[in-house]
Amino acid sequence: MISIFTVYSDICKKSAPAHWQIRRFKDIITSSRSGIWGDEEKGDANDIVCYRVADFDYSNLCLKFDNITYRNVLPEQANEKLLSEGDLLLEKSGGGEKMPVGRVVLVNSPQRAVCSNFIQALSVNKKQSARFVLYLFHSIYSNRINTLFFNQTTGIQNLKTAHYLAQEIFLPPYSEQEAIAAYLDKECEKIGRKIELLERKADAYSRLRRSLINRAVTRGLDPNVSLKPSGNNWIGDIPQHWTIKRNKNILIERKGIVGEDHSFKLLSLTLNGVIIRDLDAGGKFPAEFSSYKIVSPNNLIFCLFDVDETPRTIGLSSHSGMITGAYDIFDVNLSIAIPQWVYYFYFAIDQRKALKPFYTGLRKVVKAQKFADIHIPIPSIKEQKTIVAYLDEKCAKIDAILEKINTEVERLKELKRSLINEVVTGQRAIETESRS
Repeated sequence: MISIFTVYSDICKKSAPAHWQIRRFKDIITSSRSGIWGDEEKGDANDIVCYRVADFDYSNLCLKFDNITYRNVLPEQANEKLLSEGDLLLEKSGGGEKMPVGRVVLVNSPQRAVCSNFIQALSVNKKQSARFVLYLFHSIYSNRINTLFFNQTTGIQNLKTAHYLAQEIFLPPYSEQEAIAAYLDKECEKIGRKIELLERKADAYSRLRRSLINRAVTRGLDPNVSLKPSGNNWIGDIPQHWTIKRNKNILIERKGIVGEDHSFKLLSLTLNGVIIRDLDAGGKFPAEFSSYKIVSPNNLIFCLFDVDETPRTIGLSSHSGMITGAYDIFDVNLSIAIPQWVYYFYFAIDQRKALKPFYTGLRKVVKAQKFADIHIPIPSIKEQKTIVAYLDEKCAKIDAILEKINTEVERLKELKRSLINEVVTGQRAIETESRS
């Protein structure tokens, strides 16, 4: 088994003060217990709060309480699993490509509660600072050292908890741990406030972008234009001179599949639009792509299932390639509309999930015939081009601002990560009573 010591210790050997001690995680943990999921909530005395990984506020290394889950657990089972304020919760199963398993947060509530079976609850020895240990776990996770202890099955990452907790770490005396934790609390809060302000600013610009698009594709650019009822509640009023057309008159479905042709680039519909996937970068891919659909530039890509849950259900491709056959691919009848207009209209619809009247079933599917019969507003080709040019310009400016904000947010997150890493490994000294 590869030891954290071979990675983490090399840093500490060079930077940690001589009085810091080498210990093992398991030596400073008085209790390590698995979670429990129990049964569905029944509204009786056995219902108890059950924290999930979804309740992890990893930015602040604590729990969030906006969507608490209750499970029904027998008292004799719950009592063995009860959490205490100050416990640490270690995610031991789940994770994914972008967020590997192994996150740790602090229990920041005295609420009587347990945790789910995807989590390991850890109680830290009172001779150690739980907050310092929390930051230490964060440092190890952010440096991806925890990935050395993965056992992945059926797409789920599992952390080999016993091996992970058996690894050696460097610890300062308790008073120094507390001082370091207090310092990091203060500095991380400062960084967190800056990030929060930037994220609020980004959200405001994102809402402005959505508002501009929605108004332009339903009202046009003339603020004084006469309006008329569209005949569809989910659209509302539209300019008097606009017409209403069905999708089946505007969109021409493409059903071509890849078959034995292996020359196509793999495309993906994301929040950032239609992108090319790198097959060599890792990730989950099918064994073969023969059933994938062929996509050409200016094709519209619709995801017409799981409509509420899917972050983006419409894309306009600027690439040639292939995409999963679960999606619907369309050309646009250029005598009626331009692809960019239809894209902007359905982008606005997607943002407010306005297709809700049209989908059915647990998978919230918009069936082909239902989709074909949907009516959408259509200005003249000339006006479509004018509106699209306006939106392209406005959105490009907003996107540039958002990119700058996001770059600064990522810089601050990296600053926070580096700060925590440097302090808990002794690379950066802080003023403590033992040092003064």
